[in-house]
Amino acid sequence: MYIVFKNLDEWFKKDPDLKKKFQDTYKTIYTIAHDYAIHLNKMAQNKAGKTVKIVISEQLLKQSLIDAFDDLLRLKNYHPTKDPNPIKETAYIVYWLSRHKPIKLMTEEIVLDNNLSEIARARFLFINEEFGIKLLVNSAFTGKNEKAVCAHIHKEAKRQLKYFKHFLLYYLVYRLDSPKSLEAMMLGCTIHPVWDVDPIIWKKPERLEDDF
Repeated sequence: MYIVFKNLDEWFKKDPDLKKKFQDTYKTIYTIAHDYAIHLNKMAQNKAGKTVKIVISEQLLKQSLIDAFDDLLRLKNYHPTKDPNPIKETAYIVYWLSRHKPIKLMTEEIVLDNNLSEIARARFLFINEEFGIKLLVNSAFTGKNEKAVCAHIHKEAKRQLKYFKHFLLYYLVYRLDSPKSLEAMMLGCTIHPVWDVDPIIWKKPERLEDDF
């Protein structure tokens, strides 16, 4: 086994379409990470009266995306998967973000501040994993159509999603073993009475069998 530092220019020459996809994804993830850092800083100011410094490593972010894209390209080249759905792509990106940790909390004393709840401090301590949850939830639910159900079910669904986010943080920190496991968990979340089935993710089977 050996580590390879890819020359992006050479990589892009082999696949011009890959260059645009990579650059667009990098800009999107970097922008979301930047906005997330601003959000955490506001939370620290409101809850603890402190300012925190959060830095995003461009090189580690690029390396995270390189490794994610490499994995996804192998899927397309050597497996039946030819057009990965958004949840699959995000699962691979979040897996490598959790491994390489491009978001750096420079003001570490915020983690010890008793003015913050335990879960808030955990979000600062495991900042990359918490950021990954934002990406995963967005990939599963943003833009999805809600069914016309009663207000009680909507309220309960939001409550359950909070439980699931707490579990996701635990899983990303202590149990993450592969992008495939993340993908499976998030796909399961999309099957819920509140949400319409997404045709991009779930292909309609030719025949439904009740006894499956």
